[in-house]
Amino acid sequence: MTPSRALHLRLRPVIGAQWINLVLCVSLISVAFALGHSAPPAVWVRSTIILIVSLFMVLCGLQMRRGRRWAYVRAKWIAILGSIGFVGVAALPGPFPAWMRIEQGGQALVFLALVWMLTRPQLASFFPLAKASIPVDEVDPLPLAGTRDASLDYLRAFIVLLVLLHHSMLAYVDFWRAQPRTFAITSAPIVDPGHWAGFDIIAMFNDTFFMALMFLLSGLFVWSSLERKGSGKFLRDRALRLGVPFVVAVGILAPLAYYPAYAVSGDHPGFRAYVHALLSLGYWPAGPAWFIWLLLFFDAIAAGLYALRHRWSKSARLLSLRAVQDRAPTFVAILIVVSAVVYVPMELAFSAENWPIVGPFSLQISRLFLYATYFAVGIRLGAAGTQSGLLARNAGLARRWPIWLSAGLAAFALRLAVIVMLVLPVATNHRPLPLTPRLLSDVTLVLCCGTISVAFVALFCRFAVTHRALFDSLSASSYGMYLTHYPVVVWLQFALLTVALSPIAKGAIVFVGAVVLSWGPVVALRRVPVIARVL
Repeated sequence: MTPSRALHLRLRPVIGAQWINLVLCVSLISVAFALGHSAPPAVWVRSTIILIVSLFMVLCGLQMRRGRRWAYVRAKWIAILGSIGFVGVAALPGPFPAWMRIEQGGQALVFLALVWMLTRPQLASFFPLAKASIPVDEVDPLPLAGTRDASLDYLRAFIVLLVLLHHSMLAYVDFWRAQPRTFAITSAPIVDPGHWAGFDIIAMFNDTFFMALMFLLSGLFVWSSLERKGSGKFLRDRALRLGVPFVVAVGILAPLAYYPAYAVSGDHPGFRAYVHALLSLGYWPAGPAWFIWLLLFFDAIAAGLYALRHRWSKSARLLSLRAVQDRAPTFVAILIVVSAVVYVPMELAFSAENWPIVGPFSLQISRLFLYATYFAVGIRLGAAGTQSGLLARNAGLARRWPIWLSAGLAAFALRLAVIVMLVLPVATNHRPLPLTPRLLSDVTLVLCCGTISVAFVALFCRFAVTHRALFDSLSASSYGMYLTHYPVVVWLQFALLTVALSPIAKGAIVFVGAVVLSWGPVVALRRVPVIARVL
């Protein structure tokens, strides 16, 4: 019998148990769906976490069939730690109903069986500890299909899709319980009567990292553009590419997007009354375009610092850039520590909900230096080359993507636990959050931001290696989609407000509609040469 055949026979009961566990997870989610609002939030949080873990366990099982040691090690430790967690939920008092404790007891039995099978010497012998010398300084031999690296372009398009998804869900999250009685600018212009707690988890996941990662991706090509164009031309080009769309977004798209919020408030109907109410706010809401003006501000600072480059020695810059090159753990650790240093004091001083507004310029003040840090990190990584160093497909980030993915999921699970156990009980009683839970919330946000951002960079650098016409079109249109999607999202939510559908169905309709109705027009607009220079 060949070793692969013997391995597959040994793994058959392991993979079978993993699939049984996944079926139990799906059953748990189905029961939570059936119960609707009567299911406690802890049930949704726990169900989501174990579903993610179970899917990863199935992935590990498939990779173990290929002889991958990393998959075996992770499956073994997940089974050991998961058994402890399932037994704790089933046996100890907590916020879970009796039916869920019974189900968790069943999953505990499955995980205990996995522990027994995965720790048997007969199976462990197929995954010996071996030291492999993998050169990280070699150029990736795989040719690129285009002049640009597909991975980073596709990652940017994916984050824009997350932005569209995020805004599509906000009308249906539990956080917003009712539509404001008077016209006001909020993160959710439309609040639907139907809510789904799963959208809260997805929105929380997005909020921990996606805008910081957008700033990092925006900084990747700043250095090469400055080297090629110089500070003056670079800044003029950025003013055209960012400044003009910002004016259009503020002057046309934002007022169009916020009209449904005025219409449902019950105030005086009509466009003139809406304009009067908008002008009476004392500021001019820009919506998602806050990212554009802040990015232009960061670009201007980068151009100014570049103009002083004669004070830096080239050798010192190269030495600095290579300080963490090819040492992914060191890079991630430094990123998280610096992020904590710049974010936690700002959040404690200003709070996460503070959005100062001057005219059309708004920002989440507590995250100003966090976003600046990620933008600077993007510049540094881009200066070292997007096809070499940490971003290379055979470097530490891409090669160890399972580690970064596991770290990101673990960090998010920790943040969920902190929010559910420490933050929500205080917030629901409308009491000020004590210092310790607030610090834990801040630290877990920074931890999630770093690990999840790195995980997505690693995944796309590892797997998004081939250009596809459809994805190239999406990537080329992603900036225009970010600019134009918000009115589409809000008006679709407004149109579905009285429709008798579940919040999940409404959220899906809004998201698909936002993608189609923003992607298609942008593709058409980009055929006009003048507009293509901007979009």
